[in-house]
Amino acid sequence: MSAAECLVHPWIKPLSRKQALSRSRSSINMRNFRKFNARRKWKLSYNTVSACNRLCRLGREDEELPPLCPQRRCESDPEEERSPRTALQRRRRSSCS
Repeated sequence: MSAAECLVHPWIKPLSRKQALSRSRSSINMRNFRKFNARRKWKLSYNTVSACNRLCRLGREDEELPPLCPQRRCESDPEEERSPRTALQRRRRSSCS
């Protein structure tokens, strides 16, 4: 198919006035789209900053609050301190999976 044939294809060039009118109505209004996109980006930025501020505020509040349950000494605590920490072993993957 040549370039000239492609330009007169029904997908590119409308067959009738009705089809041309329908296509012009269904095209995207770029001015409205730009306004919508700007508003969407603004809301996204606002929500990101708001979430960061909220997390920061929660972090500061945690430092000021007393712990819910104070650290207490249990009988098993000395045993845990004496036992050496063992590294976790990785499981080998089977050759089937």
